[in-house]
Amino acid sequence: MEIGGFFPFGKMQEKENGYFERVCPGAGDVRHLMSGRCAIYLCLQDSLLTDTRKTAYLPAYTCETVSGCFVKAGYQIYYYDVDETLTPLFDRSLIDKISFLLICGYYGFSTYDEDFVKACHEKGVTIMQDTTHTAFSPLPACPWADYVAVSLRKWMGVTSGGLAFKRKGAFQVSPIALDETHLAIRTEALTKREAYERTGDETLNKESSEAFWKAEWMLREIFDMQEGDADSLYRIRHYPIENSVEKRRENFTYLLEHLPENPAVRPVFTELPKDVCPMFFPFLCEDRQNLMDHLAAWQIPPKVYWPVPPFIHIEDYPHAEYVYGHIMSISCDQRFGLEDMERVVRVFEMYKGR
Repeated sequence: MEIGGFFPFGKMQEKENGYFERVCPGAGDVRHLMSGRCAIYLCLQDSLLTDTRKTAYLPAYTCETVSGCFVKAGYQIYYYDVDETLTPLFDRSLIDKISFLLICGYYGFSTYDEDFVKACHEKGVTIMQDTTHTAFSPLPACPWADYVAVSLRKWMGVTSGGLAFKRKGAFQVSPIALDETHLAIRTEALTKREAYERTGDETLNKESSEAFWKAEWMLREIFDMQEGDADSLYRIRHYPIENSVEKRRENFTYLLEHLPENPAVRPVFTELPKDVCPMFFPFLCEDRQNLMDHLAAWQIPPKVYWPVPPFIHIEDYPHAEYVYGHIMSISCDQRFGLEDMERVVRVFEMYKGR
């Protein structure tokens, strides 16, 4: 069976996991949305009630569905470059020009400069943290974040995985009704994925993937501020997060210690701090496509986050441009154990490309 792929429905624990308080302790309001981009858009619509300048500062290395939310909301956008360690290269001269700052982590690691974020906060800039890549890491959200948005689909099996937090006060905008057709397709995808992981039937794997991508493209067309469904909210509240964190850290550590050294295939992060729960294991590769083909042939489907969004002139951000062209990642999540990681290491040892 493949090591990777999107999550199926999984087992829940009886006790609530306290996830909301874990993310943003003492939040004034929390809303459950269909997706992370719906959560971001809800936060933006709430902020626009008081933000008359509508000028945002976003990472040049990001998903087009994130920057697309700001485009749809009518923001003027500045971008900050992100270097090969995925550390933001903020320009302090822009603080007086912006009214909104978006920060995020990557692959489980928080890399932004807290002093810069604090300086923005002190100047009255509204701050939103997208914790999608750091969703299970134990540290709470940045203390200067006015809003927090997260998508949990990369961490667990859930049809509606978006959450929006407002640190102070209640949201003054409300979600719209969810799209039942979209929800049904996602349910089909996760149900068939669960059956595939239980049986190894590749027909089910193919059918689940087709349903998943049908739902993904549909969401790009319909997304607004759609609310989430009750079953997904229950799953978010009862997912065994601590077990997942332990497995992910164990798998990531094993790969760090056992993957063969290759100057053409470099781990982005070479240490695993205690406050990090990895989302994937990312690399920078000189011949990415060759390595991806090799891994896929051995049922280890790699991931590339992301293509360059159409809203940015990427040549103006050379570090981020390099990352877009060279980064890829493999799964090390809670579905897999050390035997699976041993298999990953063996496949990397067989790789002869550059």
